[in-house]
Amino acid sequence: MQHSEDESFFLFNHSVPVYVCSALIENNIDELSPEDKSFCKDIILEIATYSLNPNYQYQISDGVQPAISVLPTLLEAFPEEKENIKVILLLSLFNESHVGGMLSSESFSIFSIIAIRKLWKNKFSEAQSLLLGYLLLRPKYDELITRIRVENYKKGVYEYQDDQLSKRFIEDNEEELQYVVDNKLSLSNLKDIENYDLPVLRTAFRMIPQKTDSNEHKTIANAVISTFAKKLILGDREDKIDYQVKHDFLQTYTYFVLNSPKDEIQDYLKPFLDNFNTSESIADLFQEFVLAEDTLNTYVNFWFVWNTFKEKIFDICKDGDARWHVDKIVKSYLFAQVPWKETAKEWHSLKNDNKRFFKELSENIGHCPSALYAISKLLNDIGSHYIDDGVIWISTILGKNHDLADKKLENNTIYYIENLSRKYTFRNREKIKRTKVIKDNLLIIFDYLIKKGSVVGYMLRESIV
Repeated sequence: MQHSEDESFFLFNHSVPVYVCSALIENNIDELSPEDKSFCKDIILEIATYSLNPNYQYQISDGVQPAISVLPTLLEAFPEEKENIKVILLLSLFNESHVGGMLSSESFSIFSIIAIRKLWKNKFSEAQSLLLGYLLLRPKYDELITRIRVENYKKGVYEYQDDQLSKRFIEDNEEELQYVVDNKLSLSNLKDIENYDLPVLRTAFRMIPQKTDSNEHKTIANAVISTFAKKLILGDREDKIDYQVKHDFLQTYTYFVLNSPKDEIQDYLKPFLDNFNTSESIADLFQEFVLAEDTLNTYVNFWFVWNTFKEKIFDICKDGDARWHVDKIVKSYLFAQVPWKETAKEWHSLKNDNKRFFKELSENIGHCPSALYAISKLLNDIGSHYIDDGVIWISTILGKNHDLADKKLENNTIYYIENLSRKYTFRNREKIKRTKVIKDNLLIIFDYLIKKGSVVGYMLRESIV
């Protein structure tokens, strides 16, 4: 019975020391005695090293995550441990197993990526060597895995066993690993980055700081962006790219672009502009830009990006939105793909100056049912403050494109038009009676609703005639 209780106590509390030590090193290191610092350091390094064991499988409460997260602080406090710390961070980047829990979409490498991001501010050279070391050594790591599989196959062993992988990798690449530790790598050590596997480029891109002045970072970023743009757009229908790899890249890319100096953004957009087509990835790209802007609030940069793509949108919509994915692209570009909160009636990046943009879109792509849907939806949620101008946009679309009465509409299009029409009419009843232009615009909308069988349209028309 005592033995069972001891096992239970260990099971539930074995990771407490590393959590406590990690918190102390991260938040209270100056208050610790040299002996306490050293004690915490030894525990953190011991637990962090567990992740390099051949049969290691991440458990949420095993303490490895807090141990890795505090390694940057440990590196500053104990420079003599630089080799151990950097090797742990580097090799942890190679672990692509999923971690589960709240981070179910992430791989184990995210812990090392986050730790390396902390190094850029005060330990730039150390972080840079890890970035370059990863790009140099990850292909060799993958080649070693393939070689071990071939060797095992020849021996009649058909299940992959990696119990010797880390040891052999370190032995085979001792010189290159020392270059990483000593910060002796440069971009010249890397060859043909564009030919790397997408998951490798994704991980490297996530390591680069979002606001960077480094020319080496910009060179790597441009190579990564160019490779992904071609694969995502041109190979979209033939070579299926892993969803998570694609999502991680697009999320990192949009944050990187919006955080960049405005005069550099055009270069980062160029691969997508040059390869622009009607692939689904373009719609996903626009959606990620909106989500990134929702967090970052980089108004000037965001609208520079949006206006840069405007002519491309006009081009793909010349023949309507019946072509593959055009409707989804239009809806993403006009903010209709993001699941905004039902209570959201404005957005920090939609200001009065942007009304001209929507007017131009309604005039140029209003023949697309997806545009009618997106603009009417916008006027019901984050663009509701545009409703006075919005009535004119909707009227322009319906007045210029009579065939919309016969086209199949996006779901809820009529609902959104009814809502904004009802709201505008109730708020401006006297103005409508006095102003012929406004009344004429509304009648175009109401007549369209009536053709679509809308009782609301009929009642609103009767109320102003």
